[in-house]
Order: sequence, then C-alpha cells, then structure tokens
Amino acid sequence: MKRMGDYEILSHVEMPECSIRIIGMKEAEHVALHYHEKCAQIYTVLEQEVEVRVGDRTMRLRPYETVRIEMGVRHSVRAVEGSALVLSLSIPPLDREDQHVAE
Repeated sequence: MKRMGDYEILSHVEMPECSIRIIGMKEAEHVALHYHEKCAQIYTVLEQEVEVRVGDRTMRLRPYETVRIEMGVRHSVRAVEGSALVLSLSIPPLDREDQHVAE
C-alpha cells in the first residue's frame, strides 16, 4: 500500500468483507488527507487522542470514540498528545490502489 504520511501499520488483516488495520502514530505523526473511491472506513481510537478531519469537519476523538467516513470523502488523522493507536476498518477491503491524495 502507498504510504500516506508518517505512521506505522502495526497490524493488517484482510477478509472477504472487510480489512482491519491498527495504525500507530507518534505525537504529531499523521495519515495525510486522502480519499477512497471503493470503500468506506471506520476509525476507532484505541489509545490517546487524535484529530480527525472528515470532509470540512475537524474533530478530536478520545479512546473508544468512532467516526465513519463515507466512500469518496476526504479524510486524515493525526496524533495530538503522545503516541496514538487507531483501528481502521475498511468496507469492502481496502484495495492497494484505492488511496488517493487529496489536495
């Protein structure tokens, strides 16, 4: 998969119906602004706090808070204070070529 910012994919599991990744970010690291044409995503924060941009909306999420990102919507996520862990669920599974940089 294309690298879209400063982060680490700690786990990646692909199933017929979805793919699940755990993303690790140190403070101020981020997943760059991008979109997907073929899948929706759900981000759930596992540790610390992150700032998530979805379309024109920016929000802070704490552990166990979740946001859904519809297909085609620009989004990004970054660690705010300390290292963060985010679970990313893609439905259907994220295609390796379906990460498009948003400008």
